[in-house]
Order: sequence, then C-alpha cells, then structure tokens
Amino acid sequence: MRFFTTFMISLGVFLLLTLFNINGIFSFITIGILILFIVMYPILHGSFLETNIDKIEKFLLKNKHNPNLYIIYALANERDEEINQLTEQLISKTGQKSRQSIYKIIRSLYFKDVLEAKKEIQNITAPEYKHYYQALILLEENRITEADPWIGKVSKPWMKYALLAERAKKQGNLDEACAFATKAKQQTKGLQHYLLHKTYEREFKMY
Repeated sequence: MRFFTTFMISLGVFLLLTLFNINGIFSFITIGILILFIVMYPILHGSFLETNIDKIEKFLLKNKHNPNLYIIYALANERDEEINQLTEQLISKTGQKSRQSIYKIIRSLYFKDVLEAKKEIQNITAPEYKHYYQALILLEENRITEADPWIGKVSKPWMKYALLAERAKKQGNLDEACAFATKAKQQTKGLQHYLLHKTYEREFKMY
C-alpha cells in the first residue's frame, strides 16, 4: 500500500510540475525530499514520537509484516513463539555481528537464559548498549554490587532509570522501583515507550 501511495503522490506532483512548467533540478530534488517525508512520516512518528499506547499498538499491528517493528509488539505482549521466529529473521537479515548479538541478548534475557546472553556481550561494539546489557545480565544474576559500576557508565536517561528500576526490584524496594520505572517511561516515546509501558504494567501493576 505504501508503494502505491508513493506512486500516486509522485504522479500527481509530476503532473503539477508539467502543468506549471517547473523543471529546475532544485525543484525536483525539493519535491522528492518532500514526497519521501510524507511517505515515511507515519513510520517515523509511530516509531519515535508517538506516546499514545493504543495508537502505537495499532501502528505495530498494522506493520506486522515488518520484523523490526513487530518484535516490539511480540516482546511487550509475551508472544514467545513469535519472539523466537522474529529474532531469527532479524539475525539473518543483518551481517553486523554486534547487532546480531544484541538481538540474541534481548531474546536470551527475555527467556532468562543468562548464560547465552553472557556469550554475546563481548561482541557489542556500541559502548552505551554494552554497558546497559552488561548491567542487565549482572542484575539478572543478582550481582547488584557488580552491576552498579556498569549502571554508572550508562548515560541515556531512560536506560539508567530502567536499570535502577530493575535494581530496586531485585532488592525488594517496589515503591522505589515503580518511581524509577515511571521516570524511565517519561524519557521515552514511540516503540520504547510502548515496550516499557507494557512491561511495567505487567511487572509492577502500574497504570
């Protein structure tokens, strides 16, 4: 449907350019960028800007054919079989070992397979994600003191608050965990917002 929409918009713009005798290269480039923005805006908005949970969920279900998007829905709603299938699809689609490892770690932590997650952590090249997942692995093992330095290295606010929420939960401080979870959610939009909302709704009976 998106390709058909792009075609129709392009055809309409071409006819308008012809009608008004607009043929400069700058005009064509500007119009091309505008068309790309119009077509891509729904995906960009749903992925990075939307905060309405129902709208994000509808967006994800509408894009069920896209594993990059639909895996968020599967993780948020505990669809175990689909998580396995989607993870394998995503791993096969990328040749980047670091990204493959992130997919594997996400799946491993979801299924509480810490040993598998630990095998992949060294392959992550982006420091922020490496610190985040290393902290998560240590927290999953209840090695809280060892996790603290890694939490301290994380700079993204939502990541740090999410880790602090998990840390507080492991220590049995549920009120503190909920407070950190709320802060983590407030720092996010789009897909991450949806995933945190659904996770915390389930784990802390929030919202």
